[in-house]
Amino acid sequence: MSLTSHLANKQSPVRQFIYAGAPELARAGTAGRDGKAMAEFFGFDELTALETQIPVPEEVTNRKGHAIVAGMALDYRLRMDRPDFDFANTTALLALDHFAADPSLVPRGKHIHKVLEEALGFAYLTFKEKNSHPLSLSRASVLLAWCESILRSGPTAVLSGELGRHIKRSKNATDLMMSIDSSLIIDIAVMRNAVEPLLAQWNQDITAGDKYAPNPSFLGSSAVGGADADWAVGDLLVDLKTTEKITNPWLRETLFQLIGYALLDVDDSLGIRRVSILLPRQPFFAVWSLDELLVEMVTQQFRSSDPTVEPLEAITENG
Repeated sequence: MSLTSHLANKQSPVRQFIYAGAPELARAGTAGRDGKAMAEFFGFDELTALETQIPVPEEVTNRKGHAIVAGMALDYRLRMDRPDFDFANTTALLALDHFAADPSLVPRGKHIHKVLEEALGFAYLTFKEKNSHPLSLSRASVLLAWCESILRSGPTAVLSGELGRHIKRSKNATDLMMSIDSSLIIDIAVMRNAVEPLLAQWNQDITAGDKYAPNPSFLGSSAVGGADADWAVGDLLVDLKTTEKITNPWLRETLFQLIGYALLDVDDSLGIRRVSILLPRQPFFAVWSLDELLVEMVTQQFRSSDPTVEPLEAITENG
């Protein structure tokens, strides 16, 4: 059972422990005067009022499947912009190695593995090119996302469905690469462009000495069956979300997941003091301090500072 599964289970002691640390957050956006006040305090009202500027393309029929792949691929695409991105040291490559150990788990598993392995080779060459086309990098990120999903959900679950059928229909790696839906590739590229100013600022901060941890796991991750975040910059833990509709329940769940990550960093190796949600479809970047979230008594008249919830443009202009 992963951290996400624990948080979805109301009987889980892990969930109960995490929720007990932020009772005011648990009430934010719920019915009644208190829920409204807490939603305002934590900045929920500003976030739920956001309009989606980069929607899922209209031609997409399987919106849920598209959203899952687009989110994972965008995570890889953003990390590719870091000069120290190591293509070979990714969860995607690890997933393919695990699948190679027993491809018989799915019908025509050897063919699937061969095609994916060769396609990732092409993706790697694309990434290493000096002036790779942005859409080519988006295409490469989809391959990485597909492979990572094999590890996340298991080869049987992933490759016995539509993705497995899609790969089986491909004669070779080139065929598979060119069969990636253009709407998915463009969607990833457009979202990446929307947050590029923030990425540039982070790259400057990292170059100046800020700690950077891509896809970090935590000392306490094994205690909950596994947990890893998107990335950390300095004292900030970042969660990338490509959702179109932002609601109060969704915000609560996402923030409790981030709090869970921070609490699992039991040795404080990352030095997490703030958590954030990056919303490329809006686009918007919201930041909360752990001191503001993990507090037992919060009132409007005694709060020491407002939660930082700013549009992406304001973040980049103000540094």
